[in-house]
Amino acid sequence: MTTVTTATVMTAKELAQQIRYNGCVRTFAMHQARGKAKEQIRARGDKVSHYSAREISEMAEVILAQNYEEYLTRARAWADDWQRRGWR
Repeated sequence: MTTVTTATVMTAKELAQQIRYNGCVRTFAMHQARGKAKEQIRARGDKVSHYSAREISEMAEVILAQNYEEYLTRARAWADDWQRRGWR
């Protein structure tokens, strides 16, 4: 049995664009999850200012892990739209 693997060859520019795109998607997904964490804090009747940035980020990471595909799909759609508009 022979296993064939194919590799995608990218130029340095294409690789840099892909890295930038992936970073953009991850950043936007985390931003959305942090917003959801803040919504949950407010829904409990607490003030967001009573929580440290680290606590909010930890809550966001849990939210992101629980709904990874949803946030990733939304983030990719946003990044694709931004890319079509000629992002920098």
